[in-house]
Order: sequence, then structure tokens, then C-alpha cells
Amino acid sequence: MKRSLPWLLPILVAAGGFVSLGDVGPGPLIKYAAYFAVAIALPGTLLLRAAWRSTGNWAEDLGLGSVVGATWQLIGWAIFTALGWQRWLIVWPAIVLAGFAIFGRSYWRIADPKPLPAAWTWGLAVSAAVMMGAATFGVMAYHPMPPNGEAYYPDLLYHLSMVSELTRTVPPEIPQVVGERLEYHWFANADMAAAVDTTRLTPMVVLFRLWVLPWLVVSLLVCATLARIVSRTWWTGVLAALALAAPQLFLLVDTSVNLAPPVSLLSPSQTFGMVAGVAVAVFLIELLFKGGTKWLWLLIAPVAIVGGGSKPTVLPLLVAAVGLAALYLLITTRRLPWRLVGTTVALLLVGALTFLTVAGSTSGSRLQFLAVLKSLPVYTAATGDTTQPGDGGLILPALAHGHVIGTLSLLLGLLLTLQAMSWAGFGVVGRKEPVAWFLLGAMIAGWAGYLLIDHPSVSESYFVYTAAPFSLAGAGWFAATSARAARRPVPIAIAAFALSIVYAGMLVWARGVPAASTGRQLWSSTRMLLVVLGITLVLLVAWRLFFRQAGGGMFVVLVLLSTAPISSFLQSAVRGDTEKAPTYRAARWWVYPDEAEAALWLGENSAPADVVATNTWCRPAGTTAPGCDARGYLVSGIAGRRTLIEGWAYTNQAMAKQGNGGRRYTEQPSPWPDRVALTNQALTAPTPEVLRQLRTEYDVRWLYADARNGPISPALDRLAVRRHSIGKVLIYELGE
Repeated sequence: MKRSLPWLLPILVAAGGFVSLGDVGPGPLIKYAAYFAVAIALPGTLLLRAAWRSTGNWAEDLGLGSVVGATWQLIGWAIFTALGWQRWLIVWPAIVLAGFAIFGRSYWRIADPKPLPAAWTWGLAVSAAVMMGAATFGVMAYHPMPPNGEAYYPDLLYHLSMVSELTRTVPPEIPQVVGERLEYHWFANADMAAAVDTTRLTPMVVLFRLWVLPWLVVSLLVCATLARIVSRTWWTGVLAALALAAPQLFLLVDTSVNLAPPVSLLSPSQTFGMVAGVAVAVFLIELLFKGGTKWLWLLIAPVAIVGGGSKPTVLPLLVAAVGLAALYLLITTRRLPWRLVGTTVALLLVGALTFLTVAGSTSGSRLQFLAVLKSLPVYTAATGDTTQPGDGGLILPALAHGHVIGTLSLLLGLLLTLQAMSWAGFGVVGRKEPVAWFLLGAMIAGWAGYLLIDHPSVSESYFVYTAAPFSLAGAGWFAATSARAARRPVPIAIAAFALSIVYAGMLVWARGVPAASTGRQLWSSTRMLLVVLGITLVLLVAWRLFFRQAGGGMFVVLVLLSTAPISSFLQSAVRGDTEKAPTYRAARWWVYPDEAEAALWLGENSAPADVVATNTWCRPAGTTAPGCDARGYLVSGIAGRRTLIEGWAYTNQAMAKQGNGGRRYTEQPSPWPDRVALTNQALTAPTPEVLRQLRTEYDVRWLYADARNGPISPALDRLAVRRHSIGKVLIYELGE
């Protein structure tokens, strides 16, 4: 009980966050917490111990066990949904609990306890509290649930549409294009659908408010576990957790559209895929380098499938990790490491399976060195290049055209601030343990994907985000080795933290100095980064030459991991609100109150499998002509219903057209022009034959007509039954 006391801190912070939000009462919170504990974490922990063993402590067991439990729940979700038994899904985890209560009572306790120090528990609990506060006060507060907001981030509504779809059927259809197979990495959304089926909470509450919170805690636990097992030092786990939590600190004094990477509210697939990938890495290290039994494959194979089905970046990193470790052993021992080779082949097969079935969203990708720099807000000002993501040759156009200084300035800022976490672990280069090369393989693959791939939505960033836990594990290992060699590591840590505060203050000051242009502002910040880099190098050289002390590696790691989070916190505290508004209000994604209210009415008064014809495929309202932004998800998202045609931007067919006519994939014409034409005819010039075609060919039962997007024919009042109207939205039901 005493060891559990620190975990009250994140619970209290989360409770305070929900009191501040005021849109979810204690009932749903308690229900979801009970669901995650009893249906995910506990069954998974029992399965983990049966197939492998206990880590020796409950916290790490529950972290890894939650990933295993979610995998088990997804298997049950697929079976029960395919059979139409979704409402009985609670039986699936109950089978595990009952089985272990009868036949496996020994797995309910830890046979060989290896408790971690109280400092570890407090470090993880404080990190979790920061995560809870950042998520609730900083991000969820920025995204009110419909109909209480003014605008809604399109990705949230898109994910909401998939959660609703995944409560209906497996394999799923595209909610925006009824009858077409969904090609997307939707396993995180399926996990939400399983929660909806079991708890009977709405998809909106689960997605917008509840789902991400326990997975943020799990991400801390599994990353801490990975760091501890490779370094064999308990405090490296705390370092990894603090490194993940520290970038979220600015959200305690600010609001933002999303959490700081590598975790995410807007991309559930990133958070879910990352924790699955880290769990697989822990199991692989045990199997390949610590003499684990073949029974570990009962965990590795299904969890790897979940990782690949959640994010396409997961399996390439794992393949590279095992592959580089195998290459290292081949070179050093001059013997082929068949076990590692076989594992690499197995992971490649899993990757091929997920890529061909559920990966999705990779269309439009190409190779371009440093293409990720185009995603930076100051890229055009620094280089003069206006090329969009997904366009250009094999080399970044700015670099190809001779803008070397501007490009290098951006790259330096990227390495020392935005992505410092993801390369801090390269200090393990040169170690003779194969597990070090395992970590290096994942990091190299992550950075290769990040720097070489050009995705139209800048999704190459997910490669380096997925690699971040491996880098943190390597950084902790490097720091622990350096600390053991140092005579007094604590003063070194204090000095590193103090210097990070000074560096952060210098960077914030440099950003605030008035400049004649954005380019000059960038150069001012770059000069300050060079000063910071120079001071650090001088200090390291002086430390070695004059004091002849070890500990420089630990010093560098701590400075790298601390400076950027402290800088972002000071920037938000001193300069004001990052997003310049308390809630999300982007004009492009504005949703009128009557549109949201009508969509909610439709969701409440139609059957889950009903199909709707609607003219809401583009945003903002009133722009449905070719070239508009086809990310409208009012009906498929807020109402949670399948549509004849709605926002098609995220389909593979649309993404493959990136750059056609000089337009982004989001502005391409519909790949299903016949459906667009049929919908327009049904709403503007309806005839009995047209409405009959909707019913017989596409099983359309409802019309959601928004007058902002075009004229609505009065003849619909004669040809169909008007069931609801509010503002400029009319909802009709078609006869049999």
C-alpha cells in the first residue's frame, strides 16, 4: 500500500483536470478506469506472467501487461464483432480472469519480488502527473467536444468516424465511402471501439477525453522498463520517463493543439503503436540476448502485429534493430546468428502482412533528402522555397538551389531542440554488447525514415518519434556508464540542469529579440544555438583536461534532454499563449452550431449501420466546388454514420494524386465523381428515380442537407420525410 501512495498524485491531477473541463462526470471516469484495470491491465499481466515471467515489480508488469491485455482484447473484439456479439465483449477478458482464478492462482502474485526503489516510483508518478495535467489542462481543454466547440481538428473527427465504424463490422469499410474497404492503420481505433462496446460510453467521450490517459501512463512504464533492462540501472527508467514528460511542461501554463512528441492525442496510432513497439523490443531483448524461452513468441508475434497495424513505422524499426544486432554478431563472431536471422525474417513477414492489409495512408510518399524541413514554419522565409511536402526531387529543393546556410540553420535547430531526444542515445556507439546495436538499429532506421522519406502530410516524423524510446534507453545506458566512472555524479547532474536553465533562457531571449524579417530572426536563433554548442564543448574539454574527471557523457545527455523542454516551458510562461486562443478556432475547420446539433440528432435517431447521403465533404462550409479541402467529416464523425460520400482526402486514392494540377492531395477532386454527382442531384434536383437509386444501390436511408453547401430542393419535402431541421440543415428519411 505504501508503494502505491505516489500513484495518487497523477490520479488527483487527472481528476482536477476533468473538474476544470466540466464536460465528463465522475461516472464515465470511474467506469473507464475500471474497464482499463479489469479488462486490459489485469488480464494482460496474468497472460504476460504465464507466457514469460514477472519483471519482479507490479508497475513494470502492469505496463507491459497492458500492452498484452490490449492485444488480447483486440483478438476478442475482432471475433465478437465479426459474429455480431459486440455487446458481450466483456466476456472475453472475463474468460482470462476466471481461468487464472481456477487454474493459475500462482500468477496473481510475484514469486520472486524485485522491488524498485521508492525514488523510482516517485519519479514515474511525478512524470505521470505531468502527463495527466498536460493532457487535460493543456490539450483536452483546447478541444471541446461537439457541439460545444467552434471548430474541430479534422483528424479528431476522422478518428471518431473510424471508432464508430469499428463498433459495427470487421473488416471495416471507409466511413466516408460506404462499401469500400478501409485501408488505414486502424488498430488504435479498434481498441477504442472495444472500449465503447464494453463500457457503453460514446465514441466521442472515449476518443476526446478518456482513451489516451491510461496509455500515456503505459508509455512511461514501458519506456522506463526498456531503459532499465538495457542499462541494468534503475534510475535510467526514471530518466526516460522524465524525458518523455518534461516536453509536456509548457502545457501546464499554456494550451496547444497536441501533446509534445512522441506521444499524441491527435494521432492515437502513434501513441498505441509506440507502446506496442517498445513492448516487443523488451520481449525481443529477453529472447535474443538474455536466454528467453521460445514461449516468448506467444507475446512477440501478436503484439508485433498490433504495432504494425497501429503505425507503419513500428516494424521497420524492429527489423532494423534485430538486423543490425545480427550483423554485429556476424562480424565479431564470424558465425551466422541463426536465431537473430530467423527473427528478422519473422518480423519481415509480419511487416508484409500488416502493410498489405491494414497499414494504409502511405500513398503519395516518395524519397527526398531533408524533406522534413519543409514542415518547419520558417522554412520558406529561410530558404525562399515554396515547395509543398510530397513535391520535388531526391534532394530538398532549397539545398539543390544553393540555399545551404538557411538549410543548415534549420537542420541545426531541428537537431538541438525539436529532436534532441531522438539522437541522444547514439552514445552507445562502440559498445560491444549486441543489445547496444539493437538500439542503434532502431535509431538509425528511425532517422533514415525521418530524413529520407517525403510524405504529403509530413508523416515521416513518426519514424523518429517511434525511435525516441530506443534513443532514451541508449541515452540512459550511456549516462549510467558515465556516472559509474565519475567520482561524484550528483554534482554533475546538478550542474547539467543548471546549465540547461541558462541555455534555455538564452534561447528564449534570442527568439524575443526584434528582427527585420523571419530570416534574420532564424539567424539570430541559430547564432545562439552555436554559442550554446560552443560553450558545451569548451566545458567538456576543460573538464577532461584540467579536472581529469569522467562524467562528461552523463553531462551531455542531461543537457540535451533538459534544454529544449525548459526552453519551451519558459517560452510559454514568458511570451504568452502558444495558440493565441483558449480553444481551437481555426476558420477552415469552423463548424456551425446547427451543423453539429443536427449531426448529433442524426446519430441519436438512426441505426448504427444506416447510410447517409450528405453534401458536407469539404470544409469550410460553402466551399464544395472542385479544389476545396476534402476533409469534411460532419456526418461520418460527429453523427458516427456511414456516408455515400464525404471527405475523401485521407483515402489512398486521393493521397496518390498528391501534386496533380499543382494541388495537395486534400484538394484533389473526388476519386468517386459518380457519388458526388448522385448526391448533388438528390439534394438539388431530386426525382423518385434518383432517390430509389440511392436506396437500392447504396442502401442510403437518410439525407443530411446543409444549405450552406448548395441549394436544397423544396421537392424533397414531397419525395421524402423531413425528420429534423435546425438552422440551415435539413434531415430527411427515405422510404423503403
